[in-house]
Amino acid sequence: MIQNIKIHNVATYTNLVEIKPKKLNFFYGSNGSGKTTISKLIDSMPLPDDCEIKVNHNDDVKTLVYNRKFVEDNFKQSENLKGIFTLGQDSIEQQDKLKILQNENSDKQALIDTKTQTIQKFNAEIEGKKNELTEKSWAIQQAIGESFSKALVGYRNSKQKFSGKCLSVYEKWDKNSVIELEELKIRYDVAYSRNSTIYPLFPLINIDQSLTYETSDLLEKVITGSTDSPIGLLINALKNSDWIKQGLHFMNKADNKCPFCQQGIDDDLKREIEDYFDEEYEIDCQKLNIFISEYDAYFSQVLFSVKEIIETDIPIIDVTDLEVKYQLLDSLLALNLKELDKKKNSPSNKIMLDTAKELLEEINSIIGTFNRAIKSNNEIVRNREQEMKNCANLLWDYIASELKIDIDAYLTFLRGKEKAKESINGQIDTLKKEITESKEQMVSIEDSLTSVAPTVTDINNLLEKFDFRGFSLKENEQLKGTYEIVRVDGTNAKDTLSEGEYNFITFLYFYHLVYGSQEKTGITSEKIIVIDDPISSLDSNVLFIVSTLVKNLLKDCYNNENGILQTFILTHNIYFHKEVTFLGSRASYSPDEVLFGIIRKKDNVSSFIECPDNPIESTYQLLWRELSEDNLSTVTSFNTMRRILEYYFKIIGDVDYEKCVDEFEGQDKLVCKSLVSCINDGSHFISDDFVITFDYESVDKYKDIFRLIFEKLGHEPHYKMMMKISD
Repeated sequence: MIQNIKIHNVATYTNLVEIKPKKLNFFYGSNGSGKTTISKLIDSMPLPDDCEIKVNHNDDVKTLVYNRKFVEDNFKQSENLKGIFTLGQDSIEQQDKLKILQNENSDKQALIDTKTQTIQKFNAEIEGKKNELTEKSWAIQQAIGESFSKALVGYRNSKQKFSGKCLSVYEKWDKNSVIELEELKIRYDVAYSRNSTIYPLFPLINIDQSLTYETSDLLEKVITGSTDSPIGLLINALKNSDWIKQGLHFMNKADNKCPFCQQGIDDDLKREIEDYFDEEYEIDCQKLNIFISEYDAYFSQVLFSVKEIIETDIPIIDVTDLEVKYQLLDSLLALNLKELDKKKNSPSNKIMLDTAKELLEEINSIIGTFNRAIKSNNEIVRNREQEMKNCANLLWDYIASELKIDIDAYLTFLRGKEKAKESINGQIDTLKKEITESKEQMVSIEDSLTSVAPTVTDINNLLEKFDFRGFSLKENEQLKGTYEIVRVDGTNAKDTLSEGEYNFITFLYFYHLVYGSQEKTGITSEKIIVIDDPISSLDSNVLFIVSTLVKNLLKDCYNNENGILQTFILTHNIYFHKEVTFLGSRASYSPDEVLFGIIRKKDNVSSFIECPDNPIESTYQLLWRELSEDNLSTVTSFNTMRRILEYYFKIIGDVDYEKCVDEFEGQDKLVCKSLVSCINDGSHFISDDFVITFDYESVDKYKDIFRLIFEKLGHEPHYKMMMKISD
C-alpha cells in the first residue's frame, strides 16, 4: 500500500502536508480545497520535486484514479471508448483456477515479505553484535593505546577500522603465541625510541594514463540516429533526437500515445521512430557509457588515493597544500562528470572536458616532496624496521588474545546467521520464480477467457434500471475492442449527453474497469483505487447506486478480495460521505484500518487535518462545530448563526427567534436587533464594508448575543451541549 504522502509547493499546498494513509481512506473537503491535487499526485509520475509518495508494493500493482483527468483521457480525447475486458461466465473452472493462482501468489508474496523482514532482522542483529565487538575492542585501545601509540598508527582514529584489524589478525593468529604486556612494553620502548618510524612511500599518479581517460572522439561527436527515413530526416532537421529518445521510453507505457501531446501513434510511425535509433546509434551510446563509467571509476580511485595520503598519520609531512589541491581536483572532476551526464542524456550535444593534467602534476610534486622526506626518515631508522614490525605484530596478537572469547562468539553467531540468510534467500528466489511462472499461467488463462461484451451488458442493465433509457453502450463494430455511446436510433450520443448522464456513465465505466482491464490480460492484477468526487449533478437515486457501488469496492478492499489493496475516497458531498462510510448502526472501522481526514483551504493555503473518527455527522452538527472554532471565517459567520437559529427554533421548536428581541432591554436589545438584521442581510447578500464591518471583534460581539438568545428563550443547555461547554 501507499504508506506516506508528502505534499509541498504544489497548487495551494504551499506548506508541507504529510498524510499517512491506511487501508481505507476517507477525505472530506469543500470544492477547491485541494482534493484533486491529492488524487493527481497519487496518479503522477514523476512526482514534483518537493513531493514524495512512499509505497511498499511491487511494480505490478496498478493505480486507478477516478477524477477529471480519467474522464478526459477516456471519454473526451477519442471518439471511441476502450473496451473493458472481463472474465466470461462460461468457464467457472478456469476462473476458479485464476482465483487460486492469485491467492497463492498473494500468499507467496506475503511469505517473501516476511522472509525479507527476517533477513533484515538478521542483518540488524549481526550489526548489533559487531557493534558490541567494536566497543569491546575499542575499550582495549583506550586502555593501552597511549602506551603503544606508534605501533597503532592509522587505527586509533576509527573504531570500525580498529575492530576490522582485530578480526583480520585473529584469523591469522595461531591462538597460542601470546606475550605478556609488560615484556611487550619493554620491547616497544626499545624499538620505537627517538620518536622515529619508517613510513611507506606514496605512489605517484600516472599522468599519461590519466590523459587517456580524458579524451574520446565521442565527446565532440553529434550522436544521432539514422536518416534513412523521412522521420529520421525530420528529427535531425529539428535537432530533437534526445527529446524523442526520452519520449520513446514513455511511449511504450502509454498505449501507443505520444507521451507529450497524448495523440495516437500508429504502428508504422512507432516503428520508424524506433528504427531511427539504429545499431550505430546504440553502439555509440554504449561506447559513451563505457567511457563515462571508466572515467568515473579511474578518477574516483585517484581521489581515493590522494584522500588516503591526506588521512595518513605521518608527523613528518604537512598535508595542508595537498588538501587544497584535493578539493580543487574533486570540484573539477565533479564538473566534468556533470558535463558527461549531460552528454549521456543528450548524445547529440558536443562537450569538452577540463583537463586535470595541471592539477595532477601539482599533486605529484607534493607527493614527491613527501616521499623525499619519508626516504630521509627511513634511512635513519632502517636498522630498527624489523624489530618495530615484530613488536607491532606481537601487540596485535596480544589484543586478539584479549578478545578471543568475544571474537569466537561473534564469528559463531555470524556464521549461523549467514547460513540462515543463505537458506532464506534461496527460499525467496524459489518463491519469486514460482510467482513468475504463476503469472505467466494467469496471463495465458486470462487471454483465453476475457471479453469486452459482459461489460456492455452490465452497464446497460444499470442504465435501464435507473431510467437512463435515452442512450446505451454498444460494442464498436468498426473498431474491435472498443465501445460507442449511442442513442436509441443508433446515432452517437457522446456529445449530446446531459451532465447527469455523462457523470453516471463515466463512473459506471470506471467501476467496471476496477474489476476488468483495458488489455486482454491484467484483470486479476492488484490495484490501488482513488475516487475523487464522483457525485455531481446526480439525483438521489443515482447518488444511491453510486454510493452502493463504491461500498462494494470498499468491501472488497476491506476483505482483501478482487485484488483491491487500498482505497482513497475524496468528496465534498456530505450525504455521499455518510453513505460510503456507514457500516451499520453499531458497526465501525478499526482505527488501524481506516483514516478519516478533512482538507481545508484558508487564505489560499490547503491543509490536511487527520481525525480520530468520522468527522462528518450532520449539517447541523457541522454548523455548530464551525461556530466553535477559533478561526471562524468572518465572511460566513453570520450565515452560520442564521442557519442554526432557523433550524433549531423555527424548524425543530417552531419558535420565531426574531421575536426574542423583545426579551432584551436597553443596549442589549439594540445589539440583538442589530444581530438579527445582520444575520438576515448577511445571509443572502454581499454586504459592503460601510454597512457591516466583518472583523473578528464584531464576530465575537455577535456571538455573545447569539448565546444570550438561547439563554433568554430557555435553551441554554442545548447551547452548552453543542458548544461542548461543561457546567
